[in-house]
Amino acid sequence: MLVTFANGDVDYNMQDHSMDNEATNTGVVKKKKSVKSNTSIHLNGPMEVDGSVKSMGSVTFLGDIAVRDRIEAYGNIEVSGNMTCQDKIKSFGNMDVAGYVCCTDKVKIFGKLTVNGHFEVYDNIEVWGAVVIQGYMKCKTLTAYASVTTVGDDSYYEVEESETVWGAKMVRRTEHEA
Repeated sequence: MLVTFANGDVDYNMQDHSMDNEATNTGVVKKKKSVKSNTSIHLNGPMEVDGSVKSMGSVTFLGDIAVRDRIEAYGNIEVSGNMTCQDKIKSFGNMDVAGYVCCTDKVKIFGKLTVNGHFEVYDNIEVWGAVVIQGYMKCKTLTAYASVTTVGDDSYYEVEESETVWGAKMVRRTEHEA
C-alpha cells in the first residue's frame, strides 16, 4: 500500500506487508506513524495511524482507519467507511461522513457537515456551515452557526448537554423534498 498525494508524490515510508508470503490476506492492517502533506491525501484502509494526519489540502479516508492523534485538514475531510480518532478533528472545509466515525475529543468544522451514517463525538461539535444528517449523530454539546437538518424519518441526533443552533432546525421527510 502506498500513500499517494494529489500532485503525484508517493510516500514510501509505509509498513506494507502485502508482499509477505504469510500476509497474502487483503485484511492486513497497515501502520503509519503520522501522515503530513502540503497537498491532498487519500488514505486506504485497513490502516492504523499512531500519530496525526495533517494536510494543507483535503483528506479522504477509505475503509477502516484508526488515528490516535488529531486530524487536521485545510480542505475537506471525506470519510467512506469506519474511522476512529482519539483526539481532535479540525476541518477548514466541509466534512462528509459516509459510514461510521467516532471521535473522543472536539470536532471543529468551518464548512458544512454532512452525515450519511453514524457520527459519534464524545465531546463538542462546532460547525460554521450547515449540518445535514441522514442517519445518526451524537455529541456532548453542539454549536451550529447555520441550520441543522435531518433527512428521513429514521434520521436524528442526540446532544447530551447543551445545543446552540443559530439557524433553522429542519426535518425533511425525503431526500428530494424542497
